[in-house]
Amino acid sequence: MSVWRSFLFGLGRVLKTPSLLCWVYLASLAVALPLAMVVRGGIAAHVGGSLVEQNLRTGLDLDWYGEFAEEASGVAATFGPEVIGHMALVQNLERLLDGKLLAAHRTLLAAGGLYLLFWTFLVGGILDRFAHPGEPHSRARLFGHSGEFFWRMFRLLILSVLFYLAIFRFVANPLHEFVEQATRDVTVERTVLLWTALVYLLTGLLLAGVSMAFDYAKIAVVVERRRSAVLALLRGLGFIARHPGHTCGLYLLLLTAAAVVMFFYGAIAPGSGQSNWATVLVAFVIGQAYVLARILVKLWFLASQAILFQAAANHPDRTAPAAASAPLP
Repeated sequence: MSVWRSFLFGLGRVLKTPSLLCWVYLASLAVALPLAMVVRGGIAAHVGGSLVEQNLRTGLDLDWYGEFAEEASGVAATFGPEVIGHMALVQNLERLLDGKLLAAHRTLLAAGGLYLLFWTFLVGGILDRFAHPGEPHSRARLFGHSGEFFWRMFRLLILSVLFYLAIFRFVANPLHEFVEQATRDVTVERTVLLWTALVYLLTGLLLAGVSMAFDYAKIAVVVERRRSAVLALLRGLGFIARHPGHTCGLYLLLLTAAAVVMFFYGAIAPGSGQSNWATVLVAFVIGQAYVLARILVKLWFLASQAILFQAAANHPDRTAPAAASAPLP
């Protein structure tokens, strides 16, 4: 199967399984909603019935925010201009490439860990749905296969975290320190930015490679019923090594789709100027639409990669036409 066929068929399978989108969305909502209520309570308690409430209706009052930041505690202290609109995208990307995801507030880390557990539980059932689209599916089958593969997926999660930490410990952080020392006396800002961008590019390529390898390892666990997480990872790495053009080309297409989603959200993401219920509702709808779009892209990755893996390994999915299910060279 060609890269484009895997890409398009993967989207088709995701669109045909809206229940999967709903389950992942509900999992993210269950994690985020309690934290949002805590932040809301902290802001409401600080604003009270003061005159600053009127100022906040027209935009973010930086004078008020300075006072709030000094007094806020717990998860409410994570609120700031950087979490409003498209700035959240920039902040998350910066934290990822700088290896500072684990430096976030411990409550956010706990929430992120809980979401990862939700996702790790569901991914086995999700991949079963994508790998066998022609078989009858039900909620019982989804959760049954999710439970069956959970511990194997959990071991892969632990391995992936170790790989990510190793990338920053032995590659990214030493390179950032080298660039900082090498450009200490450089007066041209463009030179510093160029070297920093190169470090970010290398870090991004390593992270993408690790992500791709673990995606195919998860697919191997489900499609080939592998029990060993280490052997599944080796299978994923071997699959990429044997089909570098197809796997990297598909990953690049999927990354492009993800970038398009982020670009459009960044272009239309509302700021802090909502002053009535109508504009607040519009901002909320746009934000939730972006969350759903991100989940769709996440599922799109798995569906397309599962189709490519099955075609290359000649694992029939019972629904693909003969021409589409031919093994890769």
